[in-house]
Amino acid sequence: RLHDLDVLCNTMDITHYLIDPGKPAQNGKVERSHRTDQEHFYERNTFNSFEELKYKLRLWNMYYNDTKHCGLNGKTPNQTLGLRVQNVRI
Repeated sequence: RLHDLDVLCNTMDITHYLIDPGKPAQNGKVERSHRTDQEHFYERNTFNSFEELKYKLRLWNMYYNDTKHCGLNGKTPNQTLGLRVQNVRI
């Protein structure tokens, strides 16, 4: 049985790559993203409810995605994504 993500990827002609279990080095960009979230969001915040977590996480995502990054040549993630999705049909 295919997962919903696999079905979506197939309909959009996207290749979904999986890493080997227990090999996080094969997925360095995602691992780095998790580390950034851990150090700059989770370790600096407390949450009294799931709703508060969702609210603060939404703010963090907006902040992070609208902040310029050296690794993106001074562009924000949203700017970079905008350049990449101009040819995507949904």
